[in-house]
Amino acid sequence: MTDQTFIASVAEILEIDPAGLTGAETLTELGNWDSLAVITFVAMADANYNTVVSGDQLRAAQTINDLAALVGL
Repeated sequence: MTDQTFIASVAEILEIDPAGLTGAETLTELGNWDSLAVITFVAMADANYNTVVSGDQLRAAQTINDLAALVGL
């Protein structure tokens, strides 16, 4: 299971309630995964995890767990 702090951060980016999220949810099913969310995620990855995420990596990410893997969780 993905770290709950990370899930809460992604939920905040997506402007959704983190309650019940496991990390296995598909990003496109969560709604607000758009260009603004992508930019915000890239900034969060850099600031909080000292990780640079590329566009190709983000295009391949399908779930919250995929995003967690991109930052090394």
